Amino acid sequence: MSLRKFYLSPFLLLTLLFVSKNTWATFSIIACEQKTKVCAAGVVTNNLAVGASVIYAESGVGAIATQFETNPNYGPRGLALVREGNSAKDVLSVLLKQDNNFDGGSVADRQVAIVTSKKSVASFTGEHAQESMWSGVIEGRNYSVQGNGLVGQNVLDAMQEAFQNGQGNMAERIMDALLAGQNAGGQSTGSMSAAILVKTPAGFPHDIDFRVDNSRQPVKDLNELVNLHYARQLIIKAERIAARTSFDQAMSTIELAISKGEPWDRIWRRAARLAVKHQRNDEALLFLKQFKALNPKWFDIEIEQPQYEAVRNRTGLK
Repeated sequence: MSLRKFYLSPFLLLTLLFVSKNTWATFSIIACEQKTKVCAAGVVTNNLAVGASVIYAESGVGAIATQFETNPNYGPRGLALVREGNSAKDVLSVLLKQDNNFDGGSVADRQVAIVTSKKSVASFTGEHAQESMWSGVIEGRNYSVQGNGLVGQNVLDAMQEAFQNGQGNMAERIMDALLAGQNAGGQSTGSMSAAILVKTPAGFPHDIDFRVDNSRQPVKDLNELVNLHYARQLIIKAERIAARTSFDQAMSTIELAISKGEPWDRIWRRAARLAVKHQRNDEALLFLKQFKALNPKWFDIEIEQPQYEAVRNRTGLK
Protein backbone atom coordinates (compact mmCIF):
# COMPACT_ATOMS: atom_id res chain seq x y z
CA MET A 1 0.00 0.00 0.00
CA SER A 2 1.23 3.50 -0.73
CA LEU A 3 -0.03 6.90 0.40
CA ARG A 4 0.56 10.11 -1.47
CA LYS A 5 -0.42 13.38 0.19
CA PHE A 6 -0.24 16.96 -0.98
CA TYR A 7 -0.39 19.84 1.48
CA LEU A 8 -0.57 23.62 1.06
CA SER A 9 0.75 26.36 3.31
CA PRO A 10 -1.98 27.94 5.48
CA PHE A 11 -1.67 31.26 3.60
CA LEU A 12 -2.01 29.68 0.17
CA LEU A 13 -4.84 27.45 1.35
CA LEU A 14 -6.85 30.45 2.56
CA THR A 15 -6.11 32.32 -0.64
CA LEU A 16 -7.41 29.46 -2.76
CA LEU A 17 -10.46 29.11 -0.57
CA PHE A 18 -11.57 32.69 -1.00
CA VAL A 19 -10.32 33.84 -4.38
CA SER A 20 -10.13 30.82 -6.62
CA LYS A 21 -12.85 30.87 -9.26
CA ASN A 22 -13.05 27.05 -9.18
CA THR A 23 -13.85 24.84 -6.21
CA TRP A 24 -13.31 21.24 -7.26
CA ALA A 25 -14.07 18.49 -4.80
CA THR A 26 -14.29 14.79 -5.63
CA PHE A 27 -13.48 11.48 -3.97
CA SER A 28 -13.60 8.05 -5.58
CA ILE A 29 -12.63 4.42 -5.21
CA ILE A 30 -11.82 1.84 -7.88
CA ALA A 31 -11.17 -1.87 -7.35
CA CYS A 32 -10.94 -5.28 -9.04
CA GLU A 33 -11.16 -8.83 -7.72
CA GLN A 34 -8.85 -11.20 -9.55
CA LYS A 35 -10.74 -14.34 -8.54
CA THR A 36 -14.28 -13.19 -9.39
CA LYS A 37 -13.22 -10.82 -12.22
CA VAL A 38 -15.53 -8.18 -10.79
CA CYS A 39 -14.31 -4.62 -11.35
CA ALA A 40 -16.01 -1.61 -9.82
CA ALA A 41 -15.85 2.11 -9.11
CA GLY A 42 -17.66 4.66 -6.97
CA VAL A 43 -17.46 8.44 -6.91
CA VAL A 44 -18.90 11.51 -5.18
CA THR A 45 -18.49 15.14 -6.25
CA ASN A 46 -19.92 18.63 -5.81
CA ASN A 47 -20.80 18.94 -9.50
CA LEU A 48 -23.65 17.69 -11.69
CA ALA A 49 -23.95 14.09 -12.96
CA VAL A 50 -20.55 12.73 -11.94
CA GLY A 51 -21.40 9.21 -13.15
CA ALA A 52 -21.57 10.35 -16.76
CA SER A 53 -17.85 10.95 -17.20
CA VAL A 54 -15.64 10.10 -14.22
CA ILE A 55 -15.71 6.33 -13.56
CA TYR A 56 -15.24 3.37 -15.91
CA ALA A 57 -15.02 -0.39 -15.36
CA GLU A 58 -14.99 -3.65 -17.29
CA SER A 59 -15.22 -7.15 -15.85
CA GLY A 60 -11.94 -9.05 -15.97
CA VAL A 61 -10.13 -5.96 -17.26
CA GLY A 62 -9.98 -3.03 -14.87
CA ALA A 63 -11.41 0.19 -13.48
CA ILE A 64 -10.49 3.83 -14.02
CA ALA A 65 -11.33 7.14 -12.34
CA THR A 66 -10.53 10.42 -14.12
CA GLN A 67 -11.38 13.47 -12.02
CA PHE A 68 -10.65 17.07 -11.00
CA GLU A 69 -10.73 18.35 -14.60
CA THR A 70 -12.04 15.16 -16.18
CA ASN A 71 -10.74 13.85 -19.47
CA PRO A 72 -13.44 11.30 -20.36
CA ASN A 73 -11.25 9.85 -23.11
CA TYR A 74 -9.11 8.26 -20.42
CA GLY A 75 -11.86 5.76 -19.55
CA PRO A 76 -12.50 3.84 -22.78
CA ARG A 77 -8.97 4.39 -24.08
CA GLY A 78 -7.42 3.20 -20.83
CA LEU A 79 -9.58 0.07 -20.60
CA ALA A 80 -8.71 -0.78 -24.19
CA LEU A 81 -5.00 -0.56 -23.34
CA VAL A 82 -5.45 -2.72 -20.24
CA ARG A 83 -7.36 -5.25 -22.33
CA GLU A 84 -4.31 -5.51 -24.59
CA GLY A 85 -2.21 -6.61 -21.61
CA ASN A 86 -0.57 -3.35 -20.56
CA SER A 87 0.13 -2.63 -16.90
CA ALA A 88 -1.65 0.17 -15.07
CA LYS A 89 1.59 2.16 -14.94
CA ASP A 90 2.15 1.85 -18.69
CA VAL A 91 -1.46 2.73 -19.45
CA LEU A 92 -1.26 5.81 -17.26
CA SER A 93 1.88 6.94 -19.06
CA VAL A 94 0.19 6.64 -22.46
CA LEU A 95 -2.94 8.45 -21.33
CA LEU A 96 -0.98 11.39 -19.96
CA LYS A 97 1.16 11.64 -23.09
CA GLN A 98 -1.98 11.61 -25.25
CA ASP A 99 -4.01 14.01 -23.13
CA ASN A 100 -4.23 16.45 -26.07
CA ASN A 101 -5.21 19.28 -23.71
CA PHE A 102 -8.81 18.09 -23.62
CA ASP A 103 -11.31 20.87 -22.94
CA GLY A 104 -8.51 23.43 -22.68
CA GLY A 105 -6.85 21.66 -19.78
CA SER A 106 -3.60 19.74 -19.43
CA VAL A 107 -2.17 16.90 -17.37
CA ALA A 108 -1.69 19.43 -14.57
CA ASP A 109 -5.49 19.41 -14.26
CA ARG A 110 -5.93 15.64 -14.06
CA GLN A 111 -6.28 13.26 -11.16
CA VAL A 112 -6.32 9.70 -12.48
CA ALA A 113 -6.27 6.22 -11.00
CA ILE A 114 -6.14 2.83 -12.73
CA VAL A 115 -6.59 -0.69 -11.33
CA THR A 116 -6.37 -3.84 -13.43
CA SER A 117 -7.82 -7.28 -12.72
CA LYS A 118 -4.22 -8.52 -12.41
CA LYS A 119 -3.66 -6.32 -9.32
CA SER A 120 -1.72 -3.64 -11.15
CA VAL A 121 -2.34 -0.14 -9.74
CA ALA A 122 -1.22 3.35 -10.79
CA SER A 123 -2.29 6.92 -10.06
CA PHE A 124 -1.43 10.52 -10.88
CA THR A 125 -2.37 13.88 -9.39
CA GLY A 126 -1.43 16.94 -11.45
CA GLU A 127 -0.05 20.10 -9.87
CA HIS A 128 -3.28 22.06 -10.30
CA ALA A 129 -5.27 19.25 -8.71
CA GLN A 130 -2.84 19.34 -5.79
CA GLU A 131 -3.83 22.96 -5.16
CA SER A 132 -7.47 22.15 -4.41
CA MET A 133 -7.57 22.06 -0.61
CA TRP A 134 -6.46 18.56 0.45
CA SER A 135 -5.65 16.12 -2.36
CA GLY A 136 -4.19 12.65 -2.24
CA VAL A 137 -4.24 8.98 -3.20
CA ILE A 138 -4.01 5.70 -1.30
CA GLU A 139 -3.09 2.69 -3.41
CA GLY A 140 -3.70 -0.88 -2.28
CA ARG A 141 -3.01 -4.25 -3.90
CA ASN A 142 -6.25 -4.28 -5.88
CA TYR A 143 -7.77 -0.86 -5.23
CA SER A 144 -7.13 2.86 -5.18
CA VAL A 145 -8.89 5.66 -3.30
CA GLN A 146 -8.31 9.24 -4.38
CA GLY A 147 -9.69 12.68 -3.85
CA ASN A 148 -9.26 16.41 -4.25
CA GLY A 149 -10.81 19.35 -2.45
CA LEU A 150 -11.33 17.18 0.64
CA VAL A 151 -11.53 18.25 4.26
CA GLY A 152 -8.44 16.15 5.00
CA GLN A 153 -6.58 12.85 4.77
CA ASN A 154 -9.11 11.30 7.14
CA VAL A 155 -11.59 11.02 4.25
CA LEU A 156 -9.41 8.63 2.26
CA ASP A 157 -8.30 6.82 5.43
CA ALA A 158 -11.94 6.14 6.29
CA MET A 159 -12.69 4.94 2.77
CA GLN A 160 -9.74 2.57 2.77
CA GLU A 161 -10.65 1.11 6.15
CA ALA A 162 -14.30 0.61 5.19
CA PHE A 163 -13.39 -1.11 1.93
CA GLN A 164 -10.77 -3.38 3.47
CA ASN A 165 -12.92 -4.39 6.44
CA GLY A 166 -16.21 -4.73 4.59
CA GLN A 167 -17.89 -8.14 4.77
CA GLY A 168 -20.15 -7.78 1.75
CA ASN A 169 -19.61 -8.23 -1.96
CA MET A 170 -17.75 -5.76 -4.14
CA ALA A 171 -20.69 -3.41 -4.65
CA GLU A 172 -21.45 -3.29 -0.94
CA ARG A 173 -17.81 -2.61 -0.07
CA ILE A 174 -17.58 0.17 -2.64
CA MET A 175 -20.72 1.67 -1.14
CA ASP A 176 -19.30 1.24 2.37
CA ALA A 177 -16.27 3.26 1.27
CA LEU A 178 -18.35 6.09 -0.19
CA LEU A 179 -20.48 6.30 2.95
CA ALA A 180 -17.37 6.31 5.13
CA GLY A 181 -15.78 9.08 3.07
CA GLN A 182 -18.91 11.20 3.32
CA ASN A 183 -19.25 10.57 7.06
CA ALA A 184 -15.61 11.58 7.53
CA GLY A 185 -16.34 15.02 6.11
CA GLY A 186 -16.09 14.41 2.39
CA GLN A 187 -15.53 17.40 0.16
CA SER A 188 -14.72 20.82 1.52
CA THR A 189 -17.44 22.34 -0.68
CA GLY A 190 -20.17 19.74 -0.14
CA SER A 191 -21.61 17.16 -2.54
CA MET A 192 -24.13 17.17 -5.37
CA SER A 193 -23.91 13.87 -7.27
CA ALA A 194 -22.69 10.30 -6.79
CA ALA A 195 -22.39 7.11 -8.81
CA ILE A 196 -21.45 3.45 -8.55
CA LEU A 197 -20.46 1.13 -11.38
CA VAL A 198 -20.00 -2.64 -10.94
CA LYS A 199 -19.17 -4.95 -13.83
CA THR A 200 -19.46 -8.72 -13.38
CA PRO A 201 -18.77 -11.66 -15.72
CA ALA A 202 -22.50 -12.50 -15.62
CA GLY A 203 -23.57 -9.04 -16.79
CA PHE A 204 -27.19 -7.94 -16.33
CA PRO A 205 -28.95 -8.16 -13.89
CA HIS A 206 -25.92 -8.53 -11.63
CA ASP A 207 -24.12 -5.47 -13.01
CA ILE A 208 -24.80 -2.12 -11.33
CA ASP A 209 -24.78 1.29 -12.98
CA PHE A 210 -26.55 3.71 -10.64
CA ARG A 211 -26.29 7.50 -10.65
CA VAL A 212 -27.67 10.25 -8.46
CA ASP A 213 -27.18 13.29 -10.66
CA ASN A 214 -28.45 16.12 -8.45
CA SER A 215 -29.23 15.76 -4.77
CA ARG A 216 -28.57 17.36 -1.43
CA GLN A 217 -27.71 13.90 -0.08
CA PRO A 218 -26.36 11.97 -3.09
CA VAL A 219 -24.47 9.30 -1.14
CA LYS A 220 -27.52 8.41 0.95
CA ASP A 221 -29.68 8.31 -2.17
CA LEU A 222 -27.13 6.16 -3.98
CA ASN A 223 -27.02 3.70 -1.08
CA GLU A 224 -30.82 3.39 -1.25
CA LEU A 225 -30.58 2.50 -4.94
CA VAL A 226 -28.02 -0.22 -4.19
CA ASN A 227 -30.29 -1.59 -1.46
CA LEU A 228 -33.20 -1.71 -3.91
CA HIS A 229 -31.02 -3.57 -6.40
CA TYR A 230 -30.31 -6.29 -3.84
CA ALA A 231 -33.92 -6.33 -2.66
CA ARG A 232 -34.92 -7.28 -6.19
CA GLN A 233 -32.25 -9.98 -6.35
CA LEU A 234 -33.35 -11.36 -3.01
CA ILE A 235 -37.07 -11.55 -3.80
CA ILE A 236 -36.20 -13.42 -7.00
CA LYS A 237 -34.05 -15.77 -4.93
CA ALA A 238 -36.94 -16.28 -2.50
CA GLU A 239 -39.27 -17.22 -5.35
CA ARG A 240 -36.79 -19.84 -6.51
CA ILE A 241 -36.32 -21.24 -3.00
CA ALA A 242 -40.08 -21.52 -2.49
CA ALA A 243 -40.49 -23.28 -5.83
CA ARG A 244 -37.70 -25.71 -5.03
CA THR A 245 -38.48 -26.37 -1.35
CA SER A 246 -41.21 -24.52 0.56
CA PHE A 247 -42.51 -21.08 1.49
CA ASP A 248 -41.18 -21.53 5.03
CA GLN A 249 -37.67 -22.08 3.66
CA ALA A 250 -38.00 -18.90 1.61
CA MET A 251 -39.36 -16.71 4.41
CA SER A 252 -36.00 -15.53 5.76
CA THR A 253 -34.97 -14.43 2.27
CA ILE A 254 -38.29 -12.62 1.82
CA GLU A 255 -37.69 -10.77 5.09
CA LEU A 256 -34.18 -9.78 3.98
CA ALA A 257 -35.55 -8.53 0.66
CA ILE A 258 -38.13 -6.44 2.50
CA SER A 259 -35.51 -5.02 4.89
CA LYS A 260 -33.51 -3.73 1.92
CA GLY A 261 -36.46 -2.72 -0.25
CA GLU A 262 -39.02 -1.55 2.30
CA PRO A 263 -39.97 1.65 0.40
CA TRP A 264 -40.38 -0.18 -2.92
CA ASP A 265 -43.98 -1.23 -3.65
CA ARG A 266 -42.87 -3.87 -6.15
CA ILE A 267 -41.08 -5.91 -3.46
CA TRP A 268 -44.23 -6.09 -1.30
CA ARG A 269 -46.32 -7.03 -4.35
CA ARG A 270 -44.03 -9.89 -5.29
CA ALA A 271 -43.95 -11.09 -1.68
CA ALA A 272 -47.76 -11.08 -1.60
CA ARG A 273 -47.99 -12.99 -4.87
CA LEU A 274 -45.54 -15.57 -3.57
CA ALA A 275 -47.50 -15.98 -0.33
CA VAL A 276 -50.91 -16.52 -1.99
CA LYS A 277 -49.32 -18.90 -4.48
CA HIS A 278 -48.36 -21.09 -1.52
CA GLN A 279 -51.70 -20.53 0.26
CA ARG A 280 -50.12 -18.49 3.04
CA ASN A 281 -52.96 -16.01 3.25
CA ASP A 282 -52.08 -14.43 6.60
CA GLU A 283 -48.63 -13.47 5.30
CA ALA A 284 -50.15 -12.35 2.02
CA LEU A 285 -52.51 -10.06 3.91
CA LEU A 286 -49.61 -8.38 5.72
CA PHE A 287 -47.71 -7.87 2.50
CA LEU A 288 -50.76 -6.53 0.68
CA LYS A 289 -51.54 -3.99 3.41
CA GLN A 290 -48.07 -2.49 3.03
CA PHE A 291 -48.35 -2.60 -0.75
CA LYS A 292 -51.64 -0.71 -0.51
CA ALA A 293 -50.10 1.92 1.79
CA LEU A 294 -47.26 2.54 -0.67
CA ASN A 295 -49.25 2.51 -3.91
CA PRO A 296 -53.05 2.47 -3.49
CA LYS A 297 -53.76 2.93 -7.20
CA TRP A 298 -51.68 -0.09 -8.18
CA PHE A 299 -53.14 -2.04 -5.27
CA ASP A 300 -56.69 -1.44 -6.57
CA ILE A 301 -55.69 -3.00 -9.88
CA GLU A 302 -53.64 -5.82 -8.35
CA ILE A 303 -56.22 -6.99 -5.80
CA GLU A 304 -58.72 -7.77 -8.57
CA GLN A 305 -56.44 -10.49 -9.94
CA PRO A 306 -57.94 -13.98 -9.52
CA GLN A 307 -55.20 -15.34 -7.25
CA TYR A 308 -56.30 -12.98 -4.47
CA GLU A 309 -59.87 -14.30 -4.21
CA ALA A 310 -59.24 -15.86 -0.81
CA VAL A 311 -57.95 -12.63 0.75
CA ARG A 312 -59.66 -9.92 -1.30
CA ASN A 313 -62.38 -9.19 1.25
CA ARG A 314 -60.27 -9.53 4.37
CA THR A 315 -60.25 -6.72 6.93
CA GLY A 316 -57.88 -3.91 6.03
CA LEU A 317 -57.86 -4.45 2.28
CA LYS A 318 -61.04 -2.57 1.49
